[in-house]
Amino acid sequence: MTNMHRALALLAAALCLLVAACGGGGGSSGGSGGGSGSSSSSSAALTLTIHYKRLDNDYSGWGLHLWNDTTGTAAIASGTVTTWTSPRAFDSVTGGWATAIIPLSNSNAHLNFLIHKGDAKSPMLDLRVNHATFGSDVWVVQETGTLYATQAAADTAAAKVGRQAESLDMAAVPVGTTTSALPAGWSQRGQFMEIFVRSYKDSDGDGRGDLKGLTSKLDYLQSLGVTGLWLMPVFESQDNDHGYAVADYRAIERDYGTMADFDELVTQAHARGIGIVLDYVMNHSAAQNPLFLDAVSSPTNSRRDWYVFNATDPNWSTWGGNPWRPTAYGYNYGLFADIMPDFNLKNPAVVAWHMDNLRFWLNRGVDGFRFDAVETFVENGSANWYNQPETHAVLIQARNTINSYANRYMVCEAPDHPGDYAGASCGHVFAFGRQSDIRTTATSGAMTAGLAAHFASPQRSVLPLFLSNHDSFAGSRPIVELSGHAEGDYRIAAAIAILGSDTPFAYYGEEIGMGSNGESGDASLRAPMSWTNTVAGFTSGTPYRTVASNLASYNAAAQTGVSVSLLETYRGLYAVRTANPLLQSGTLTLLSAAGDPRVVFLRRQAAQTAVVLINLSTTSQTMTADTGLSVTTFATIYPTTGATVTSNASGRITMTIPAQGVAIVRTP
Repeated sequence: MTNMHRALALLAAALCLLVAACGGGGGSSGGSGGGSGSSSSSSAALTLTIHYKRLDNDYSGWGLHLWNDTTGTAAIASGTVTTWTSPRAFDSVTGGWATAIIPLSNSNAHLNFLIHKGDAKSPMLDLRVNHATFGSDVWVVQETGTLYATQAAADTAAAKVGRQAESLDMAAVPVGTTTSALPAGWSQRGQFMEIFVRSYKDSDGDGRGDLKGLTSKLDYLQSLGVTGLWLMPVFESQDNDHGYAVADYRAIERDYGTMADFDELVTQAHARGIGIVLDYVMNHSAAQNPLFLDAVSSPTNSRRDWYVFNATDPNWSTWGGNPWRPTAYGYNYGLFADIMPDFNLKNPAVVAWHMDNLRFWLNRGVDGFRFDAVETFVENGSANWYNQPETHAVLIQARNTINSYANRYMVCEAPDHPGDYAGASCGHVFAFGRQSDIRTTATSGAMTAGLAAHFASPQRSVLPLFLSNHDSFAGSRPIVELSGHAEGDYRIAAAIAILGSDTPFAYYGEEIGMGSNGESGDASLRAPMSWTNTVAGFTSGTPYRTVASNLASYNAAAQTGVSVSLLETYRGLYAVRTANPLLQSGTLTLLSAAGDPRVVFLRRQAAQTAVVLINLSTTSQTMTADTGLSVTTFATIYPTTGATVTSNASGRITMTIPAQGVAIVRTP
């Protein structure tokens, strides 16, 4: 080969490396085991250099876990893919940075990696980089989930390790305006709908629901009779889905819009007599919350005692297995998931900060809070990590904070001990277990003992009923169990839940019999709202999640104005409650018993008495109810037939109720 030929060959090879186009463009398709890369010398020379910074400069035992996407072109050859127990060691440490040069088989494929020492990860995230779009060097800093393209940017980030919480609004929040924009007594008689904003209504075509989309549907909710919205978490989150891994308690989830969008939602909701109740997660934060990033960065960090750490693994046994998660410096307690580290709620500074957060939102006009997973707030050992007595003191502080504002609502999730938390600690607590009783009562045609006990309980008024919610442990979408008898089972279940509760809750889509979407776990319950018989009702784009399987036949547009539909059933039940306040907050006296094919109860307020009669049978029944009022005329208020019935000298009324029918009569 002549010198000129050699020069041309070298030039061609250099150009090939620059455009990463030689050797056929990389390896074949491969999964986590990798595909085979090109065998050309130019492809073999393609590399990505990963630089890693730890502030303690101790890199012993730290290495890289490398893998390819499970589909598509492989970024690295199968021999470069690692196993968890055999990480790729760093090549060298220079100037405080550990460095590893990774051979690539394709420049335009994504390389997945994380940095770990045993089971401890730092950052605590899976990382992903594309050489073609990012470049040949990537810098990673402990406890930061950002990939940096220059060392200067990485050095700046490293200087902030251990004090990332400075990026948060941590200011103390004084009490602001305490008056309420809602009608007096709203908090004692609200008719609530749980809304998953991401799945409710998309306003901008990105396939995800948002605050503007929800605001556009307030007229629908008002016409339905809803007077309160429980919003699943709307704060900036790590999960970017359900929202329960909160990254910033005073910021709105970016997918949902802006703080201005939230303020407009509150304003427009209040104009329609609808309150806004926020889901507040006090038990844990996101692992990417700057507070935890500071706490995990060093054993001596000032935020360390904001979370729960131990030098060694206590290896407790809980419902999810061992909740102790390995970190670079010991183990942290995260009951629900490794991305959800538990706060140390024995630390008064942590509780005080949470109270400031509550005031932050109350000062913006929020009308109350739903508190997540309150039974898990405090841990006292391997056998005492659940339902601990110190939890009540924390909740009483929260309740006092909320009650310093007028007409606010507080409700807690305590699935195993709702009665323990109702009243002084939480105000209201969801009546977990009774949703199953209502479903069984409706499908079996006989009132369960659990439902009878609930109606007889002195705590009934502060234990709101519900049929379903966003968690699969609470049950399936109701249509799965309650479609029987031409949806008669569904209608009487709805009547029990709405008429038997002072502040009943429904889950979005429940009012139209929306089904699941076939996905696994909780995602099956969180499908985009079925507004019409096509996805266009939810978004002009592509929905972020599979729609409900019964979208075509169960949707709001198809049921609006159809008197026998589920939607109009819910509307009618809410309407009769709204028109007759004693059905919202009157005392309840159960007249039927467990095993009866009927649910009959009185509601009394001041001089008024109403009788609610629900026929659980699939045939008509003649029912008798002791009203305690002799020779008194009762008007039928549901359905609105205009008929009357008069009690006899013993105070009894007798009525024939159609199969799976509901009747309500009331004194003038």
